[in-house]
Amino acid sequence: MKYFSRLLLVFLAFILSACFESKQTKYADIIRKNKIHARHTMPIIVLDAGHGSLDPGAHNELCEEKTLTLKTALYTKAELIKMGYRVVMTRSRDEFITLKKRAQIANDLKSQVLVSIHFNSAQNKKAHGIEVFYPKKAKPWKQKRSKLLAQTILRKMLVNTGAQSRGIKEGNFCVIRETNMPAVLVECGFITNDRECRKMLKPDYQKLLGKSIAQGLNQYFDL
Repeated sequence: MKYFSRLLLVFLAFILSACFESKQTKYADIIRKNKIHARHTMPIIVLDAGHGSLDPGAHNELCEEKTLTLKTALYTKAELIKMGYRVVMTRSRDEFITLKKRAQIANDLKSQVLVSIHFNSAQNKKAHGIEVFYPKKAKPWKQKRSKLLAQTILRKMLVNTGAQSRGIKEGNFCVIRETNMPAVLVECGFITNDRECRKMLKPDYQKLLGKSIAQGLNQYFDL
């Protein structure tokens, strides 16, 4: 009788253990699937590094805009990936891509936003600061959201860099005009201003610009 009771207890323990393992496995699968689901439902962000290849953009004896935009975009991408976003770049090396093609990449991907990164220039070498453009001609909902995106990005950039604000402005740039989603063009500073140019050349400042843009994007999606 004692032997039978012991067998029964062992059998019951085995059943309970199997049920517990099954439940644990089920929960693990749910967690894993939820993580995958969350990853695939995060917004797609398209980053556009302005200019490229034979189109250097603004330049002087110290630097070219095409190089600065790519470095800043790569730093922005790294920050966004840390936050869990899906990120696509219109170019990730020194190559020429037409403006319409850049917008088309975002449209084909059905991305949630496009951010085009640039550096400014002016005949007045004292001109300095950061400004962000949103589309002048767009459907009301797109213009409204683009304006909000411009505001959140500029705010973070100003707080983090201490740069002068040149505000948010309407612009008729092809790359933000031709997208089907909210889009902005960020001018991160003036290459023609000696002081700003020397800051732009420093990797730490490029990282700070990238981090600021990423934080602005994150705040936009939070709102």
